[in-house]
Amino acid sequence: MLAMRWLDRRDVYMLTTCFSDKMLCNGKTDYENKNIRKPECIIKYNESMGSVDKTDMLLSSVECVHKTVKWYKKVYFHLIDISLLNAYSAYKQVTGKHPALADFQLELIRQTIDRYSSKVKKPKLYPIKIDELLQTKKMHFISEVPTTEQGKVKRKCALCSLNKKRKDTKYLCNECGVGLCPVPCFEIYHKKM
Repeated sequence: MLAMRWLDRRDVYMLTTCFSDKMLCNGKTDYENKNIRKPECIIKYNESMGSVDKTDMLLSSVECVHKTVKWYKKVYFHLIDISLLNAYSAYKQVTGKHPALADFQLELIRQTIDRYSSKVKKPKLYPIKIDELLQTKKMHFISEVPTTEQGKVKRKCALCSLNKKRKDTKYLCNECGVGLCPVPCFEIYHKKM
């Protein structure tokens, strides 16, 4: 088994059992007219990598891979993308139609949702009438202290005063008529009182 790293424009790593470590000329020359030599496995890979590049090119516009730290999520979404591309190729072969890959993907998503959405049990929503709710239970809402002729009047927060803190607030509970800080005093006050 041969494991190698070749520096081209970027690092290229190869693991192969088919090729040796022979260096071959690829038919190109550098700026000094010397033949450019590359490992045999790199030359063979470059000769036959067209289908891999075409697959990457097709998937680049519709792939569902997102940035993630978890490597297995990347593998999972890549497998979904490859499955989509295989289904697209089979569809073209069988039907003779050639839609765009993005259109094929959207149609596939629509059909999947249509097929399986009816099997998902949706929760029953009961309409709630606001008037009935207000009659059965007194609702407490926070609002701003009314403005006077001199401007806004601040009140002491009732809960902060109980804890021996002096804190003014411009909010009050409509039902209780008590000045309260919106967070967290309003909720604490109504749970305790």
